Amino acid sequence: MPDPKNKKVRDTVRINKPSKIYKPGDYVTEDDFEKQFDREEGNSSTFPQLSVQDYSPIQVDKKGPYVVKSPINMGSPLYAKLSAKCKAAARRKFDVYPSAYANMWASKQQKKGKC
Repeated sequence: MPDPKNKKVRDTVRINKPSKIYKPGDYVTEDDFEKQFDREEGNSSTFPQLSVQDYSPIQVDKKGPYVVKSPINMGSPLYAKLSAKCKAAARRKFDVYPSAYANMWASKQQKKGKC
């Protein structure tokens, strides 16, 4: 049994003995994911909690059907850090910084390009 402290998330998951025939482009069901993790790890509860939406549609090669973990786009504005100018503007505008309201305001101003 694998070490529970070492939870390495694999990018590719092979779907062996699926409950239904998948065509390329279909999405795998949650039940097939859990059965595959039970088969590989012995206990699906120790496997990192990822949902079907975190994986690509079914792809097929000579070894059989598989799915690939979708990469997170770190270049998106969602993951952008607040600039120093926006933080300074939020500190001037709000009495308490950092706060949820101040950070929300600063991120909206940064997205608008105002600071």
